[in-house]
Amino acid sequence: MSEKELISACSAGDKHAMRILYEKYFSIMLGICKRYTPVKMSAEDLLHDGFIKIFKDIKSYSGKGSFEGWMKKVMINTVLLHIREVKKEAKLSIEEARFYEKTEDEAAPYSDAEIILESGFTEDELIGILKTLPFGYQQVMNLYIIDNYPHNEIAKMLGISTGTSKSQLNRGRKMMRRKLTEYALERENAKDINETNEK
Repeated sequence: MSEKELISACSAGDKHAMRILYEKYFSIMLGICKRYTPVKMSAEDLLHDGFIKIFKDIKSYSGKGSFEGWMKKVMINTVLLHIREVKKEAKLSIEEARFYEKTEDEAAPYSDAEIILESGFTEDELIGILKTLPFGYQQVMNLYIIDNYPHNEIAKMLGISTGTSKSQLNRGRKMMRRKLTEYALERENAKDINETNEK
């Protein structure tokens, strides 16, 4: 069954087609839910709600652009809606720069970015470290850095102003980079100690 046929069958309420679609995209969509979900919330529950929304709205998919991309947007919006209901007081913001950008006021005899990159963090480790940041920062980093949403869209999705986001940009980026550097240095120190003990 082609993707077009699968979408058409799901639109018609075909249970078998829905099962195929669910199983095909289960891992990808669960990964999204886990990235956005606070510890106290269930990623599996949100995944279920997201797929219900996908099947309900599938007729609105225009056929233009990636269907997977459309599904991801529906899933992200579903998760964010739940989060807003649970954490209405969260103030979400982060900076436009990537994790490793260095600024003039942070001059150092060595590059934090080099330490981080040489430490060889895996994607799962980076996501794990990201989840140690304040919850609001996690959401914007996920949207901007991983899912490539521009700040004006992030502001609409999270119910904040672009100005509010930009006012806290440096704080969020520095926090992430500091944590990455700390983890990288801890890893290097542990490696040096092991090498010394082996001699």
